[in-house]
Amino acid sequence: MRARILVIDRMPRPDNDSGSASTFSYLQILSRAGFDVTFAPKSLKRAERYAKALEALGIKVLSSPEWPSLIAVIDAFAPRSDIVLLYRVDVAKLLFDRVRQVAPSAKILFHAVDLHFLRNQRKAAVTGIQTDAHAASHERAIELNLIAKADASIVVSKYEFDLLRELVPAANLHRIPILRETPRRPAGSAWQWSARHLSRALGPFGRWLNPRDRTLQRRRDVLFIGAYRHSPNADAVQWFVREVWPIIQARGFPHRFIIAGSHVPDEIAALASDKIEVRGRVENLEQLFAACRLSVAPLRYGAGLKGKVVTSLSLGVPVVATSIAAEGAGLRDGENILIADDPGAMADQIIRLYDDTVLWQRLSENGYKAFQSSFSHAAGAKKILDVLNGLVAR
Repeated sequence: MRARILVIDRMPRPDNDSGSASTFSYLQILSRAGFDVTFAPKSLKRAERYAKALEALGIKVLSSPEWPSLIAVIDAFAPRSDIVLLYRVDVAKLLFDRVRQVAPSAKILFHAVDLHFLRNQRKAAVTGIQTDAHAASHERAIELNLIAKADASIVVSKYEFDLLRELVPAANLHRIPILRETPRRPAGSAWQWSARHLSRALGPFGRWLNPRDRTLQRRRDVLFIGAYRHSPNADAVQWFVREVWPIIQARGFPHRFIIAGSHVPDEIAALASDKIEVRGRVENLEQLFAACRLSVAPLRYGAGLKGKVVTSLSLGVPVVATSIAAEGAGLRDGENILIADDPGAMADQIIRLYDDTVLWQRLSENGYKAFQSSFSHAAGAKKILDVLNGLVAR
């Protein structure tokens, strides 16, 4: 008999935000591995397009009015589930005890996504807003308690894994990076191996046979992508435009800064100018990245791993990021990413990467290799299934 798993999270909209893309990847992996998966969105509203995408995977999707509350879902499905997977502290804190009460034999797996208390601690340090500090203190107690009580917990960042090892040493804790499907033909990676090496063998004349050289010549802009309901993204874009972009422009940089992503607020839309395009939500990410020379991740605070970085690596587009944006991903400055934290250093790295073809190609290749080895479905599926199968066997 197939193991049964009940998953509760926000409805995954993988074309809208990184967290959704990560949840969707898990659901793909679980379904393809043969689990009997039932999914309930936190709001219980049926988002038809996204629900159908899950149902196409063979997943049962619950919604209102048939299911009027998550408590009703728990009461009906948890007792017949082997595992209940609760995503994020805001979901888990509401439902954890109810699952234990009505389904004592079901194993509870808590996926933190990112540590909310850590994110708000860092936000308070940047903004100086006391309410952020108070929220962080409150969330810390809740998150650590959930991790201590769960049969197993998953975090995505090595930094968070090491931190929790100190704070909750008895927890059954696992680190599994965020995962993405491998693009069909990423720019500047293995699919171009033969052409690249042939061009090298032919010397300077061979560069005309290298498809990436031609691709690079067509790339122009600098890209930031993110969902702007997530406050670190809105802060990052405003800081970059205020502190970094003027330095780049003062050096005669002729190209544009593209701001893409869902739920653009008025203060981000107001940044548009002749050199800044606020594009908003984009349907085709591969097409968007293919037109850009590099992406930036100028986050000043945050937690977990950054989907914008992983997506850029997966498409062979080098990234210039802050230490916070690169934290916990196992990436190495100068090898598969460039890291800079102050405005002048970030401007230097962007211009350097833009102008240095050899550096661009090295980062493109190594970044894609890092994606394949750490963040692809092929790299992460076994880790997920090992956790779940271990829980079922207990």
